[in-house]
Amino acid sequence: MNVFCYCNRKFQNNCQKILIIGGYNQTLNIMLFKKRNLVIYLMMLPGLSALAQTSYFGNTATNIEKIEKFKKTTTLFTLPYSGYKEIEKYNEAIKKVWTITPYKIIKPEELATYQRSTDYSFFYLDSYREQIDTINNLNLVYGLKVISQSIKPDNMEETTLATITLFPDALTNLQMTFIEQSNTKKAARSKLLSLLYNQAVFFNWSPGFLSGYLKQINDGLLSNQTRGLDYSFYNTKRLPKLINETLYVPEYVREVFSSQTAPSAQETPAEEQYRYKLKFVSNEILDSLILNKDSNIKYLVYTKRSNDKIISIYDSTDGLLIYQIFSFQSPNFSMSDLNNIKKTIKLIQ
Repeated sequence: MNVFCYCNRKFQNNCQKILIIGGYNQTLNIMLFKKRNLVIYLMMLPGLSALAQTSYFGNTATNIEKIEKFKKTTTLFTLPYSGYKEIEKYNEAIKKVWTITPYKIIKPEELATYQRSTDYSFFYLDSYREQIDTINNLNLVYGLKVISQSIKPDNMEETTLATITLFPDALTNLQMTFIEQSNTKKAARSKLLSLLYNQAVFFNWSPGFLSGYLKQINDGLLSNQTRGLDYSFYNTKRLPKLINETLYVPEYVREVFSSQTAPSAQETPAEEQYRYKLKFVSNEILDSLILNKDSNIKYLVYTKRSNDKIISIYDSTDGLLIYQIFSFQSPNFSMSDLNNIKKTIKLIQ
């Protein structure tokens, strides 16, 4: 694969030479929340660090043995409750790309049946706090975890193998802030999980999006690679094809952009503006295009993560990530994000 990767603005010729983060081993904390009259047991991870759209930790010293054990598990996928209305689409999305383990989609309340068995790995919604200087942020992820016996009796150890960064809407952010400020730490964790599964809205979540994310994690863990920190990347073969092809952009990007405070006007020379083909489509239409077996489109995903943002472009032909840029302390989408794609294409040519 002919690519360039750069991390902390340092260009590299090998995509595997990325600054490593990872190997998160935590003692399992079992939390409770309710869906109607059901008591649900979920595992909350106190600390994470995931600055890429998808991060995975396959070649860290603490994870190598656990990766091999993971490959012998059955992976259990949980979804927000609203997602079970489209369970066939989610199953199709997972089946299209997930080959590293057998899998099964279950309801969140079913996790209690499996949570102490090392025969299973788990994908579920989670949150973690991150402090940068004096700013304390709450981030949301869809995380892949495995468990193993702890050295302490009756305790299980949880290891994070991968994360998908989620972009919640404004109401979800407000609700999370209220929960944290008005509850004890233990009660807040329980209520946050209830919010994430029952009411939260994530802009960058759908069956089609999930398929692209899982492709990165599946292939990365199969080859025992690690991706993390401010991972930025472009594919020198496929990205320039946007000169003649349409870039599909989910409608939520335009909606979020329209709701933002307009920045001070900056004149961008015409030759630097993104003038290639663009098409805004709903998540539903984009899903149908991505999951079509004959699919051959390139689509953009914008993820706002606390005070940062991640702009990614995927090729639906095989789910390949062909462009990603992480922007520190620059969370809002702007026309410069599109212009930067053009600049990168020009740099390749």
